[in-house]
Amino acid sequence: MNKIKSALVAAAVLASVGVMAAPAHASECKRGGGIYICEYGVTTAKLSDGRRQEFIIGLDRAVWTRWPNSSGSWGPWISMGGLAQSKVFIQYDLPAYDFIIHVVGNDGARWYRGHDRNGNWTNWDHLGATP
Repeated sequence: MNKIKSALVAAAVLASVGVMAAPAHASECKRGGGIYICEYGVTTAKLSDGRRQEFIIGLDRAVWTRWPNSSGSWGPWISMGGLAQSKVFIQYDLPAYDFIIHVVGNDGARWYRGHDRNGNWTNWDHLGATP
């Protein structure tokens, strides 16, 4: 597990280029009934079955997600918790996960949740300080 965490920390440091804190007066955008911080945009992950999953940072600074149901229409936004001050980043090709999402938290550190190959999510875990 320490090797996986070390690899995640190294990748997070490389991925942190361009991370920014939201402006004091962040713009609000809407998508599929959800309201999010425009400056952070929408991040899309490709699921192993070919579907997409979307992630946004809501006005409450939590990570929110949604994905299409079997009929192809999008489901509702669901909070994943957290307290982010960056966009959501996606990382693939990890031994234990289908992919991970990571954000910079309010403490300035990188936090992540892993999505395993069975569709389950880990709890938020700390990766370390950002450069």
